[in-house]
Amino acid sequence: MVLDADGLLLARAGRYDDLKLSGAFGAAIEDWLYRVRAVRASALIQTEDGRVLGRAEFDLIPSEAAAIHDDAVARLRATGYALLLLGGLLAPIWWWLLRRQARRPEWMRRADPHAPGAPSAMIDAATAAELFRERAGTVMDALGYGMVTADRDGRIRYLNATAERLSGWPLAAARGRMAYSVFHLNDRHDAPLQSALELALQRGGDIPAQSAWLRARDGMRRPVELLACVIRNRDGSVDGVAMLCRDVTRHAAELDALRHEAQLSQAVVDHLEEGVLMTDPSGVVRFANARAERMFGYARDELQGFTITKLMPVPFLNTPGIRITDYVGTAAQRSDAALPKIVGWRKDATTFPVEIWVQPLQVEQSSGLVVIVRDISERLRGENLASRLGRLLDAAVEEVYIFDAQTLALLDVNRGARRNLGFRIEALLRMTPLDISEQLDEAVFRQYLLQLRGGEHDHLIYRCRHRRADGSSYPVEVRLNFSRDEEPPVFMAIAVDISERIEVEQRLQQLAHYDVLTGLPNRAMLQDRLQQAWLAAQQRGARALGVLFLDLDRFKEINDRHGHEAGDLVLKATADRLRAALRESDTVARLAGDEFVIVAPGLRSIEDAAQLAQKLLDRFAHPLDIPGHRIQMRLSIGVTLYPLDESDAEGLLRHADAAMYEAKQAGRGCYRIFSTEIDADRRRRLDLEREIHAAVALNQLHLLMEPVLDIEHGAVKAIRASLYWQHPRFGRIAQDELLRAAARAGLIGDLELWQITHACEHHLSARRHGLPALPFIIDVSGWQLRSGEFARHVDELVRRYDVAADRLILALNPDGVLDAATLHADAAALIGRGLRLALRDFNLPLPDFGPLPIRLLLASDTLTDAADMATATAQARGLLLIAMQVDESQHARWREAGCRWFGGEAVRAPMEAAEAIGWLEDREVQPL
Repeated sequence: MVLDADGLLLARAGRYDDLKLSGAFGAAIEDWLYRVRAVRASALIQTEDGRVLGRAEFDLIPSEAAAIHDDAVARLRATGYALLLLGGLLAPIWWWLLRRQARRPEWMRRADPHAPGAPSAMIDAATAAELFRERAGTVMDALGYGMVTADRDGRIRYLNATAERLSGWPLAAARGRMAYSVFHLNDRHDAPLQSALELALQRGGDIPAQSAWLRARDGMRRPVELLACVIRNRDGSVDGVAMLCRDVTRHAAELDALRHEAQLSQAVVDHLEEGVLMTDPSGVVRFANARAERMFGYARDELQGFTITKLMPVPFLNTPGIRITDYVGTAAQRSDAALPKIVGWRKDATTFPVEIWVQPLQVEQSSGLVVIVRDISERLRGENLASRLGRLLDAAVEEVYIFDAQTLALLDVNRGARRNLGFRIEALLRMTPLDISEQLDEAVFRQYLLQLRGGEHDHLIYRCRHRRADGSSYPVEVRLNFSRDEEPPVFMAIAVDISERIEVEQRLQQLAHYDVLTGLPNRAMLQDRLQQAWLAAQQRGARALGVLFLDLDRFKEINDRHGHEAGDLVLKATADRLRAALRESDTVARLAGDEFVIVAPGLRSIEDAAQLAQKLLDRFAHPLDIPGHRIQMRLSIGVTLYPLDESDAEGLLRHADAAMYEAKQAGRGCYRIFSTEIDADRRRRLDLEREIHAAVALNQLHLLMEPVLDIEHGAVKAIRASLYWQHPRFGRIAQDELLRAAARAGLIGDLELWQITHACEHHLSARRHGLPALPFIIDVSGWQLRSGEFARHVDELVRRYDVAADRLILALNPDGVLDAATLHADAAALIGRGLRLALRDFNLPLPDFGPLPIRLLLASDTLTDAADMATATAQARGLLLIAMQVDESQHARWREAGCRWFGGEAVRAPMEAAEAIGWLEDREVQPL
């Protein structure tokens, strides 16, 4: 290579240029090849007076230099003889061509007014310029260059064929247009650029090669290279600009491929966990990867030229006879026991233990060594720390991790962590906590470490997932501590597998948002999904939202005839059949009892909703197969469609319910679509549903009391509570209609708490009149007992009114027993203090009570034919039996079966609180 007097590189050429080695890695390999094979020398370049102009540096292979000299002399001699002979043969031909070339070309003859046969009038400068442009354009076409000329204002004068192809503009269309309207240039990020032609006009000078993307008239983009020069008049003024452009698509693709290949090779080597050094046979470093740079603290350029003895002085500098080649081969091929340990030396003079693997490298006639270096500081430190912690830490059930405060590298991992993760200890000690953690943001984790370092917290707790060696993961809760007493300081993380805890939380979440029996979304989940679908349907261009309210026809008869177990199986089979008939985007939920709701987004018209309803009716035309039975089940379906029905989410649900009642009235087993024309019955249902929210505040609800009597002695044993609504327009609303309206409005739980509150107030009033405290039997929903809020409300009421917990008997139906299978801890505490539970509306055989301590059975008139079985079942299971709502004509049948306690209108019509106090004063009271 040739350098000037200041050391600036002027020219460079070499034997290995054809290898096209690029980048720092390629330059290092090429330099190493020259150093290994050649003798390096240099010579000064001087003038005659001795002034130094520069320096030439070269690498010569002596043997090849001599061969080249001899070969060159022979070739020159042969070439001289051949040229002499060829000159004698070609001299006549050359003379003939010289005479022919003297004739000027047609375009030059036409441009010369003095040429023979030229027009008498002299050709003007514009015509001559046009002729020149045509000729020059043809030459540029042959070379693959587009040629463009423009006047001083930037208007196109000429395009050759290549320029027309690149720009998409023919010369006739482009002539006279501004250059920027023909040549649309952008950079790699599609930002607009000025062309070299425009820049030359602006700056009044030539523009060197410019790379850009050219968008042709048809919209096609291609990479181009452009340069421009100014055309000047004789007086030096700018007359226009000539621009050359070239399609470099193929060239750019080749460069990108070479660049990608070089980057990929460099990246592979740089991402190795070990440091890689390439040396010549004497141990001089010619290449180092990124890991080696970080390991020794030197930049790559600094490492090149270093010797192995400088980087690893122990043992190569201070132990005579030890050479780098002694470490050639794998651990199995060499005797490491006889070789000394190796210590690396960083730029900051700190040391660290290393292991090396050395392999010989042979490229053509050059040789060298590849040295792989591994820093084993963390491993040795971890081994020391592990022995310090001992068996106590290793035997801990929890996962224990100790990692370096600076590098975050794991220093020690106990047996529990290794067992749970499935990694070998060697692999773990090359990791950090972030390497085994999922769902843990690195920035957040480092913020935790900073807070512990700064003393803001003694410890921090977070959750994430730990990744096993097989790719699976599991949830953990991690307690993170910082220890300043260790040298160097370390962090300790203690992780506990919380898979079981999360499963319990998920089960609770499932119980809170999904129906226990069918697995469908419950009312709470339905309201959330309906609200989301309603909001989405309001977006511009969105399709319609269909809401379908389904009710199983005559489901109570199935419960009465086949029992509640069969009824539960029917509900499950119904849920499965509904799920199978719907799209993935649809939601089907169990609202309550035998009522289901479908939310169907993305409908196009009311006909789509009607088609979906008919599809469901057709599916239920076939009987349900449940163990031991084939049950024919039909649906009554109410349909409404947003935005035809411009109600909110709650309004859509109410309207679909109202349409379902129309289907019931139309004969069942059909569907009806909600219409804004509301009849009197539907108006009544909607008004009750809307106004029930204010009924409590306006004191329109009233508690009724039905006594439970011992028929043999006439003593009062308990009170069965019910309620009615004294509506200002509709008059007295009985309990059944009131509860249906409350269910549609989502107020069942509020009404149940209202009854418990007034029952406690009655106890207070009874005490003031000197009456014994009778137990109140109150119907409640089973899901209430899963709620800690309900239990806390009841506990607050019994404490406020000083009522013993056993004075309340909560009556559940079989579905409620299933819903309450998972008791809240507060509800279980109330039961432990005496709160009693009863089963109502049941069939035989009795359902499984699970963990619930059921003490009473409230039998209805549907069991009169099975009175003997009901009584025997109650006695066998140690339960008290009360016949409720039994006609007077049925009393004898129940008494013969052994039932002593009765309630209902046949015993005494329901009374309001004031009347009940007076009635009880004249009766014998023997509370349960």
